[in-house]
Amino acid sequence: MADPKAKLGKAVAGCNYVATDQVWKSRVRKETTTSKSWPESWGFMSQDFGNLVGENVTKRDRPKRDLPTPLRLPPITPIEKYIKVKPSPMPVPNTTSKNIGWRSSHPEFSLECYGAYAKGKGGLIRQLKWPLEGII
Repeated sequence: MADPKAKLGKAVAGCNYVATDQVWKSRVRKETTTSKSWPESWGFMSQDFGNLVGENVTKRDRPKRDLPTPLRLPPITPIEKYIKVKPSPMPVPNTTSKNIGWRSSHPEFSLECYGAYAKGKGGLIRQLKWPLEGII
């Protein structure tokens, strides 16, 4: 026999098939009407910018400004002067990844040269002190 306490029909969450079908029909109807009216309202977005404005755009000629001496950057053509790569402490390991990450295991080649400046503070839920009932 069936359990008399078993929930039937609307009592079961998500089992109202008529309402679900009406929501689906409404969504499909709205989607078809908006897809038909989209070209009149937003069709200009599918055109190229040059075709949209045509010859109406005027170019402005800006004179080149000379920067004061303290704001000028030195030329960076000799890159070895600015970027120094230390020699490898040992040969490349014979692995499938070859060059990825094997130098960072040595402290002198560490990518964290300024220290650990960012520490985890736990999850967002714990920071905001939200109850677990509010998120589940």
